[in-house]
Amino acid sequence: MQLRHISTISEQQDQQLLSKHNLIDNYMGWTYSKKSLFDLASSLCRSEDIVFLRDHHRSHGDIIEFSNKRFYEGQLRVATNYDRLRRINNTEPAVRWINIKGKSIRPSTGGAVNEIEANAVVDEIKRLQRQNYRGSIGVVSPFRAQANLIEEIAYNDPLLNNWITGVDFLADTVHIFQGDERDIMFFSPVVSAGISRGAISFLKNTPNLFNVAITRARAALIVVGDQHAAINCDISYLSQFASYAESLKHNQEHTLFNCNQDLGPRYPIVANPEQVSEWEHIFYEALYNTGIRAIPQYSIEKYTLDFAIFDGDRRLNIEIDGERYHRNWDGELCRRDQIRNQRLIELGWDVMRFWVYQVRDSLDYCIDRVKLWKNKTKPQG
Repeated sequence: MQLRHISTISEQQDQQLLSKHNLIDNYMGWTYSKKSLFDLASSLCRSEDIVFLRDHHRSHGDIIEFSNKRFYEGQLRVATNYDRLRRINNTEPAVRWINIKGKSIRPSTGGAVNEIEANAVVDEIKRLQRQNYRGSIGVVSPFRAQANLIEEIAYNDPLLNNWITGVDFLADTVHIFQGDERDIMFFSPVVSAGISRGAISFLKNTPNLFNVAITRARAALIVVGDQHAAINCDISYLSQFASYAESLKHNQEHTLFNCNQDLGPRYPIVANPEQVSEWEHIFYEALYNTGIRAIPQYSIEKYTLDFAIFDGDRRLNIEIDGERYHRNWDGELCRRDQIRNQRLIELGWDVMRFWVYQVRDSLDYCIDRVKLWKNKTKPQG
């Protein structure tokens, strides 16, 4: 789902070169005007010999998660080292949509441009300047006219001109950013009232442009545009992403509650009960009977924890690995667990895992381990 190569020769020139070098009969598949090097290589080997690069190290999990689900069938493993991300601050979300309506027009050069949206992008860059942000900054748009307008507004601002040069600033189209990245990326979709059918058709047929655009960001992705228009547009991936950004905002606004609340002696109602095993019910009730209050199915970032326990500033994640999970446990699951545990540790969590056979055969031992953690004694084993 990356961008294809841009051929500098026409199909006719391609055919003439193949003919000149006597390659027509045996090497018709080597037509550079139509085929990339990857296309050629993948056609010459077995499908099982193609290696999928699973581990993603560039972006914050919230940034890459949409593309992971929408374009890569959830195959990516987010292995980003968050300590290296140059965040704006610790409270600002990694994905943020700034809702700006404006009006799109079709310039004489083609494409689409939205001046109000462009000015709003520059206003956000000025906000970073006031905060003395020192990371790199990029602005990407699927339309050349919009990228040029944002660049022009930014560089024509005397207070902004020198500063953006010092923070490795670039405003351009998606093709220029392929293979590149920035700490903070602004995305200007230009999908708003007045956008032409041709522009909509162009976006509908180029989902890979969008995938590349939003995955250039390392620490923060800030979308500036008409969110209502994006949600209701006829571009499926953009509509889904606008809803995804809204869901992240909703989740962040509703995760603040009493972490030590009493949910009662029976396993409470959760959002996805089909994902909960009977052993989790048993474990929850055993914890409750010993005076330990656990929160089942606790969400943090892109993870759902089987149990979360809070003790002042200390936080414990408990996972009950089920029988089906146990039988299918292989190198892939092991790697995903390692990445997950590492991220939780980075966030300040302790992690404790039990197999279901431990809960079944040694429930008291499992509860004692949690008690030891609660009493600030490091459990053995």
